[in-house]
Amino acid sequence: MKKLLAILLLAGVSSPAMANLSIRHQSSLQHTVDAQQATYSRLGNSYSISGTNVTTTHTPAGDGASAVSNGIGINSYNATTGVATVGSITGTQSGSGSFSFSQSFTQGDIAGTSSEYSDFGSVSITSAGTQNSSTNAPGTITNAHAITLTGTGNIGTATTGQFVTEVTAF
Repeated sequence: MKKLLAILLLAGVSSPAMANLSIRHQSSLQHTVDAQQATYSRLGNSYSISGTNVTTTHTPAGDGASAVSNGIGINSYNATTGVATVGSITGTQSGSGSFSFSQSFTQGDIAGTSSEYSDFGSVSITSAGTQNSSTNAPGTITNAHAITLTGTGNIGTATTGQFVTEVTAF
């Protein structure tokens, strides 16, 4: 009886392991197409003058402008385009000895309409992306989760295929 009890106890101690598994497969496609983009940078009007042993006279452009001595008067601006006009600058030697006189004027870009943007100092246009013309789908996924990308190779587009396997043991 003791032998039978020992065998029954040993048989009850060894039980099979119980485990559950969950496996999930997922495939996906993502396709993005960039929009057209344009960047316009205008160059502003700029004027500078400097001198040593020189007397300047500035007669601004525009109606009713009066001359300004030893300085710069008001520049004239076109109300439609925003472009400046300096007028006339004269420099005469004052006193004896050496003299220097320099001036610089940069006329700014127009502030006009969209048809005039080509006149801007810096124009950068990035074309829009294009979808694959043969199909509207970025690719295909089969029942076996095989991914084929068809919307690739076009400028301004990005296509991503992804396969994910998740295994959970509990």
